[in-house]
Amino acid sequence: MKTNVYSILALGLILSMACACNKETRDLPAPGQTITVSASLPEVTKVAAGDKEGGISWSWEEGDAITLVGKTSSKLAIDAGFTPKKATFSGAPVSGESFDIIYPAMASVSALDALSFDAQAQENVNSKAHLQYFAVLQGLKSFSSFEFSPSWAASNGASFKQGGVLKIIATLPAETTIASKLAVKASAPVFHADNADTMTDALSVTFTESALPESKTVVAWLTTSWHDTDIPAGTTLQFNVAAGDFTWLCDLTVPAGKVIKSGCVNVLELPAAMWYNTGRYSGGAGTAASPWVITKPEQMNYIKEDLVAGDIRYYKLGADIDMSGITGWEPLNYASPYDRAIDFDGADHTISGFTCDYNSYPSFFGVLNGACRNVKFVGAVINCTNNTGCGILGGYAGTGDKHAEVSRVHVQGAVNFTGNKTGIGGMFGQLANANVKASSADVTVTSGKNYVGGLCGYIGASAVTVEDCWVGGSVTGNQRVGGITGGMIKEGAAIRNCYCTASVAANFCIAGIAGHCNLDQKSGNPDATAPGNVIEKCIAWNESIKANTVTPGDVSHYSGGAIAGYTSMKNTLADCMRKADLVFVEYSDLFGLYDQENASEATPLVVTPVEGATYNYPYHGKAAASGATLSQVAQALGWSAEIWDFSGELPVLK
Repeated sequence: MKTNVYSILALGLILSMACACNKETRDLPAPGQTITVSASLPEVTKVAAGDKEGGISWSWEEGDAITLVGKTSSKLAIDAGFTPKKATFSGAPVSGESFDIIYPAMASVSALDALSFDAQAQENVNSKAHLQYFAVLQGLKSFSSFEFSPSWAASNGASFKQGGVLKIIATLPAETTIASKLAVKASAPVFHADNADTMTDALSVTFTESALPESKTVVAWLTTSWHDTDIPAGTTLQFNVAAGDFTWLCDLTVPAGKVIKSGCVNVLELPAAMWYNTGRYSGGAGTAASPWVITKPEQMNYIKEDLVAGDIRYYKLGADIDMSGITGWEPLNYASPYDRAIDFDGADHTISGFTCDYNSYPSFFGVLNGACRNVKFVGAVINCTNNTGCGILGGYAGTGDKHAEVSRVHVQGAVNFTGNKTGIGGMFGQLANANVKASSADVTVTSGKNYVGGLCGYIGASAVTVEDCWVGGSVTGNQRVGGITGGMIKEGAAIRNCYCTASVAANFCIAGIAGHCNLDQKSGNPDATAPGNVIEKCIAWNESIKANTVTPGDVSHYSGGAIAGYTSMKNTLADCMRKADLVFVEYSDLFGLYDQENASEATPLVVTPVEGATYNYPYHGKAAASGATLSQVAQALGWSAEIWDFSGELPVLK
């Protein structure tokens, strides 16, 4: 079936329809070896545009066939002598009391249901040769003569469905010479991918011949489903045209009441002024609606150049990135006032081979001002010889009024520190104004100084939260060392639903979760201070917690613990567990593991006294049952199955 196309005037965004029809009467044919039926097409499938009308006129062509389905079915072929709008079809008779007519000839309506519309091909930038008409009349009592139109079906007690067309008129900027593909992507699945119920967030058409006319206009014709497609008001549509070395983009927010109507031509017009290119990236404009897309290692070097003081820029990975060939990495936001904000979405991709030894906050971000999510850093190496905090992601997560959010980030690698600075961690040196959720660090962290942790060196601001995280590998430092963090030194910080399997080593004030949790204060204070820190439902499943050296009988230093090494008695310490056979070696050889009840400001922590020990304030939680797996312990504590997969011995973030 071919098409004739009438002119269409499109003003702004037009999604509307009008359909023409004719009405005929018909009777069942007499039984016989061959039956002949007459079929008509509507004059024009129209769309209203201002005070003018136009549309696609489908026409019969040689080789057309229909399927007639009753109790039995038959394929009927088009007879000679047809006109564009009227034809007869002949074939074997069928039996039954109710009939369906399918075009093009297919075995069943379900075959039409399976037609796919999300990726189409078009001969050139204004070709309609690929468009395919399809329709079905259902529930007919008589089929000797019929018309494919909704009005005819309604007048004859039948139902009718036919496909439609989405016409996208894209006038590109003057410098464009070719276009190889046009795609439209919505902020939610709003398009029908087939004639059934499958939805998709994207439709696309590829052009075999990519040369543009002098007008620089691409007219993309896409066959659409026989279902009306309501596009909710506020839906963001992004149009993407691949044009050689450029990628042109256009963003559109859908107003109320817009529908892609079945059986009709639906027009979208996008003038040249609406398009912008992606510059050096593989897509996007650096905005929330359209992040810059990175698919090549060299594009990582552009990030710092395009960050803007006092504003935020948005980035998204479109592929895994190998940074092993990038040397001399300068952190993205390391200089005061740390006002170059970024939103970095890894889109579940991996960054491998990242290294940094910069002299200030060696890390990926320096100071993360903004957000990082959905990304893995694998094989990362941070080497720091200066007096500055460091970690694979940043020296700081947030600072002052600059906030950071980290979620679903995994870092794997090594952080080696030989400078003279407290606060070194696998992910960050310090959490200064940040939240970290559903993230992990499988790291080797080595420092000769204080406050060293697998996730962060210390939590240095109020109201910071670390939730649903895990740490593996090894963490080594001088004192105030923990599997998750070296300590919490401000009020109101919280660690919840986290576990650690790392080996932890230090001289003293050492723990499986958090080293020093008493506002960085010394003796006497644990009885009086109430920092409001929370360590809740955490699990010390460490490979080992060991002092670097053991001096039997020496009780002059901070204690060590399975959960916290040295804590305020009035912190909230609740429902934490440790491995039953945890290897725990404390510096004095006098502070052993024992079970402790939950603590709060109202019911302070109870510790076992050790004669002569001034700094004896550990928190060990309770021992898990012998033979229990970490997943079983976490489930018993009520960790969320929406966040964690408990199918193995160790919980895995989903």
